[in-house]
Amino acid sequence: MRTHPLRHQIIGEVHARPFQKLYSPVSLIHVAVTVDDQTHLDRVKREVVKLAQEMGLYDAPLGSFFFCRNELCALRFELHNEFYTLTAYRFGSEDLPSGFLERIQSLDGAFLCGCELVCSGGPEDVDTWVRGQFKHQIAGSEMMGGAARAWTDFHHRDDSGLTRILVEDISLGSYQRGRLLQRLCEIEVYRHMALLGLPEAHRVMPQVSRFDQSLARISSRLSSEPAADLLDELTVLASGVEALAASTANRFAATEAYFALVDSRIDELREARIEGLQTIAQFMERRADPAHRTCRSTGQRIESLSQRIARTSELIRSQVDLSTEQQVRDLLSTLSGRARSQLRLQAKLEGFTVIVVTYYAFDLIERTLRNTIQVDRLLDMALLILGGAVPLIALVLWLYVRRMLRGIEDD
Repeated sequence: MRTHPLRHQIIGEVHARPFQKLYSPVSLIHVAVTVDDQTHLDRVKREVVKLAQEMGLYDAPLGSFFFCRNELCALRFELHNEFYTLTAYRFGSEDLPSGFLERIQSLDGAFLCGCELVCSGGPEDVDTWVRGQFKHQIAGSEMMGGAARAWTDFHHRDDSGLTRILVEDISLGSYQRGRLLQRLCEIEVYRHMALLGLPEAHRVMPQVSRFDQSLARISSRLSSEPAADLLDELTVLASGVEALAASTANRFAATEAYFALVDSRIDELREARIEGLQTIAQFMERRADPAHRTCRSTGQRIESLSQRIARTSELIRSQVDLSTEQQVRDLLSTLSGRARSQLRLQAKLEGFTVIVVTYYAFDLIERTLRNTIQVDRLLDMALLILGGAVPLIALVLWLYVRRMLRGIEDD
């Protein structure tokens, strides 16, 4: 028995991205960077390892995920399909990791979003602590069965360009704390990744409307114009719709997946409402759900348009097939008419044929009698009988010809 080549990879996948064991107070900066060219990933990994060494972390392995730490700080790197995330931790302090944003400026990729998160055991005046950190409407809730409370306004700060999140640690366990902070960071990243589909939806929506109107015009002309003339227009329209679907399918599918991840992470928070504040789930439902519906409806419109074009194509093909069948039927009807005309002409010539054959038969019999009978009296009697048998000969020949032509007439 041999070992499956993917066995260790499959076993390690469920343990590849563990939650970290953290203690309060702790602060972190979490950023997400999109990657367009996959060939740069190896260089990104080397640069991140170098960044870890600059932070005094020397045990950073070169891989798609790693977490390295010392007593004062830590660095977490996680690679995804379209982006990678970096998280810098500072232990034992509410002050954010200093100089981290400046150090990552040289990394490959496009900075998309990030958050700065402070988790504290709870200041004496929580309300003042929270209100002093935000300028916009705050969303907050109790989480993890009342073991923590968190607040954010989901706005990017002017100084750092990051979203700030405050967490009051009431009775979190060390691993529970790591799960909570990671989920809050993932909500921030996944909601931005999900919303990448919204500009694409706005871009293609007018084009979808034009395609829709073109299909409506083609459909309205089906009853007044030959279907074959519309088939070329419909083919051009179908190719345009399929090209549009191919260019947007991945983005809209990714949007659905990211919104599903956002909903999943919010459910895992187990939120309970704080009086006077909207929860994170309510904020997403109020602010992000319309964008989600726009992306979903755009994808559905493209899919529906493709299906309607397919139905219209089937209708046109059916009309073309019916037209072709009608032409074949008319051709067969014409050929059948010509055959009947030939039979009628043959029937008219039938009488002349019987007369001619009767004449030749009478002449042949007469010559035979004259050459075989030498007695004049017997010859005269035979000729007399032959003359009387002419109608009988004609009748026999007529019946014979009719019998020959009967099968042809039936066909």
